[in-house]
Amino acid sequence: MKKILCIIATPKKEEESYGRQMTHHFIKEYLKLNINDKIDILNLYDKEISFLDCENIIDCSKSQGKMYEYANKFKLYDKYIICSPMWNLSIPGILKAYLDLIIANKITFKYNSLGIPKGLLANKKAFYIGTRGGAYPFPISFLAYDLKYIKCIFKFIGIKDFKNFVLENIDKKPEYTKKEFPKTLLKISNFAKKF
Repeated sequence: MKKILCIIATPKKEEESYGRQMTHHFIKEYLKLNINDKIDILNLYDKEISFLDCENIIDCSKSQGKMYEYANKFKLYDKYIICSPMWNLSIPGILKAYLDLIIANKITFKYNSLGIPKGLLANKKAFYIGTRGGAYPFPISFLAYDLKYIKCIFKFIGIKDFKNFVLENIDKKPEYTKKEFPKTLLKISNFAKKF
């Protein structure tokens, strides 16, 4: 049995959010093939996620406090699903705040003798489901930091098996997005089967 953590980083309800609908579909399709696996949903907007501060860092170094608790709980999972919109070229602040709490020295990464960080969560998987209001093709793709940051931070903690699906133009072409959404869900199904 694998344990999966699904992190929801949008304040929208499922019926208002393409990201949440894709995530729901991904989970449904995944569980068809992995009936014994357990998925925990963590909706960040239902939790009191605070910003990282000195107290969190000091407490964590003493094996106590919120950062210590969040990081240790996070590392128990085998797979991660992240559902997030792109906001202002990046991720929502609440997702960044959560990630700051789980990226903890000696729990999810460590420093080697040369001071170089090494991720401690090898042999785990992550799948990112993102949404964007517009499109960011080359050459403006460098502006979109949402996927870049998530992929980089998961690699930092040792998760190299990272896949993603980003649905673009949901605000720019809403009619087209709605019409093509069944095809989008088919793509999501294919990703879920390989997760």
